Amino acid sequence: MTEFTTAEQALQAADVVVLGGGPAGLATARLLHQRGITPRVLERDAGPLARSQGGSLDLGEQGGQLALREMGLGARFDELARPLGQRLCLMDPDGTVRIDVDEAAGESRPEIDRVQLRQLLIDSLPPETITWGAEVVDVTPLAGDRHRVGLADGTHLDADLVIAADGIRSPARALVTAAQPAYSGITFIHGDLRDRRRGSFVERHTGEGILHAVGDNKAILAQRAADRSVRVYFAVRIAEDPTRVQGERFGDSAAVREQLRKTFAGWSADLLDVLDEIDGDFAYWPLYGMPAHQLWLPHSGLTLLGDAAHVMPPFGGEGVNMALPDAVELVHALFSPEHSTVDEAIAVFERRMLDRMADVVLAADAAGELLLSPAGTAPLLAHFAAAR
Repeated sequence: MTEFTTAEQALQAADVVVLGGGPAGLATARLLHQRGITPRVLERDAGPLARSQGGSLDLGEQGGQLALREMGLGARFDELARPLGQRLCLMDPDGTVRIDVDEAAGESRPEIDRVQLRQLLIDSLPPETITWGAEVVDVTPLAGDRHRVGLADGTHLDADLVIAADGIRSPARALVTAAQPAYSGITFIHGDLRDRRRGSFVERHTGEGILHAVGDNKAILAQRAADRSVRVYFAVRIAEDPTRVQGERFGDSAAVREQLRKTFAGWSADLLDVLDEIDGDFAYWPLYGMPAHQLWLPHSGLTLLGDAAHVMPPFGGEGVNMALPDAVELVHALFSPEHSTVDEAIAVFERRMLDRMADVVLAADAAGELLLSPAGTAPLLAHFAAAR
């Protein structure tokens, strides 16, 4: 049997499988590829454009941006990023504008569409790295700290190291922790403004960035995309609907419009006109989050990162700004000469990640309380005043 003296030596001889072709998984693959290892990435989507990737992401200087520069992708990000996406308009339910700023206080956080970020990472990898249409249904421990990854088509593959970056429903999580994502109490219903009624109230106040219309435990949120469309979210505190699944499209758009008009009764007609401007279907998006403090069980040959490890509500925009540094820190640990085994390197990474995660999760939860408050815009106004 070959004896390895460092984690890197063992990794060079290992079969490495990354679960998930989102930002965390692709970033991990890119960083490994830069160091001479090309893992196999398993992604359930049939291709990069098989479904909507959601709205825009704001990447912080010390979070997502720093990680992309570590991957040698900073210049391409700069070409795609939209600094004007930091613009914010905050208004009351009656349409009164309370804040209209081109740039929020603090670090630079330009926007990039999710689909653009994903494609940027895909383009940085050899085409054969990603296996599309590979839906992972289970991960089973084998002898010698290996794992068998089972796919929906009945096939499987075995790996020496499984890096699970496959999001909120990762089947690998149960091997690492009993903690599960919990419903936050907030649900988004979203749709898109594409070509109709340019210059309408919501489109105009969204501008190049975002609009937050905030009332009593409700909000209408809008965000500009690179293709000039606007994604509109109707956010409400409501019980989770067990009959629906995250991302599901509603079949009856007229019924959704009618229900949202009732839910937002009394709000400005200018704001509610956006319901008739939305093209296509509405989608259901309940928000979940992992606890800030998790207990992870002993494990070998496996780790979690990104949303698989610490999914959180999107308030504050820290999900991707945690996920990309996760990939950087994991690969740094794996290639550090200080660690004699892969499991030792992973354990160090996980301790640091869980430590770093706790305050960010608490901050995301707190941001949700600010945005959807019984006091409407007052808590947000006080927060912005304190930050300036």
